[in-house]
Amino acid sequence: MATYVFIDQNIPLVYTVETGVITKGFGELLFVDVSPIEEQIKKLETLVEAYENSLDPRHAPLNSFPNRDGVYVIAGYFKSAFFGFWITLGVMALLAIILGVKF
Repeated sequence: MATYVFIDQNIPLVYTVETGVITKGFGELLFVDVSPIEEQIKKLETLVEAYENSLDPRHAPLNSFPNRDGVYVIAGYFKSAFFGFWITLGVMALLAIILGVKF
């Protein structure tokens, strides 16, 4: 696909990058505004960067309040404590049943 550069929109003069030729007008070529697509790509890049940063616990989530760095580290501590508590409680209940402890 050829790349063109508009020199003057009033005349219109067009520079073809591949051939190095300056021509007058495009004829029946259609111009498409790509700015909405570029905005969508920028949003997508922002989301991808936030996803990559979510894998590193030192970064804050994308839509978080300021000074929330390290929230993933704290969440990791609470998750471990939560599961550790319930697993320990389950093992103790199983041992109580096996040993025949009456409450």
